[in-house]
Amino acid sequence: MTYFENHQKAFNQLKEKNSEIEERDFYELINEIKYDTEYLFEQAEKHPKYNFVPTEEVPASIELDKLEKLIKKIEKFVKGTREYDAETELDRMFPDRHDEDFDEDSMNYDSVFGGD
Repeated sequence: MTYFENHQKAFNQLKEKNSEIEERDFYELINEIKYDTEYLFEQAEKHPKYNFVPTEEVPASIELDKLEKLIKKIEKFVKGTREYDAETELDRMFPDRHDEDFDEDSMNYDSVFGGD
């Protein structure tokens, strides 16, 4: 079984857990995939015909490309399952907004995106 097949299988198993999808499980899988992509990149880089483009002449490059696409697919899936919460988003953007000395004006449109 290839790296890609192995990780694709793990991704499918995580998706099937429908009842309690834990976001961190997906990010752990992404980290495992990234670890394998580093190894495959090292292998592909050693090949004299490797030029950062997947090619049949460099089998590791094809596997590397598949794993990079799988990472994007997993990230997109996680983003799609996440519910939007305005308060959580504001906390992420302004982590210190609940502090007593926080300047409310720093959250206005001009402050965030720049004035005209």
